[in-house]
Amino acid sequence: MSGPALPPLPTEILTSEPSRVAEEWIDLYGHMNMARYVALFDEVGYALQERWGLGETYTGETRKGLFVVDVAVSYKRELTAGTPLTLALRLLEADAKRLVSLMELRRADDGTLAATMEQLSVHADLTTRRVVPFEPPVAERLRDLAAVHGALPLPAGHRRRLTCRG
Repeated sequence: MSGPALPPLPTEILTSEPSRVAEEWIDLYGHMNMARYVALFDEVGYALQERWGLGETYTGETRKGLFVVDVAVSYKRELTAGTPLTLALRLLEADAKRLVSLMELRRADDGTLAATMEQLSVHADLTTRRVVPFEPPVAERLRDLAAVHGALPLPAGHRRRLTCRG
């Protein structure tokens, strides 16, 4: 049985449409609550993964998906209500069952880096709830994408903290 047709793989760093910091995301200190940063990384990052062929369509067709097992968040700049935002997603590393992605939350008006989140995910079968390898064509595409993205410079001052190895 063959898997789903694979869409052309975009090799550029994926960037979301601009949005704005909502008033309800602001905490008592007058800036965006730390949990909202992580929620944005999760929500927008998941939507961007669709363009890698690993989003909702993939899960619906294969009953497989990505389980996040570790994150490393670094808060760089304060964000206040109304600040325009974009989120970028790149793949840093991939192996047969895991991948490490890097998301960057930036001000959309001046490009200032507000936060980063590295994310280690495992590929899981949603029926058995067990970690399983990617199908070989998917694994190969992800490794190729990680090689392209891995050759690009990281955000200034960013130090990798997660890896697929052990």
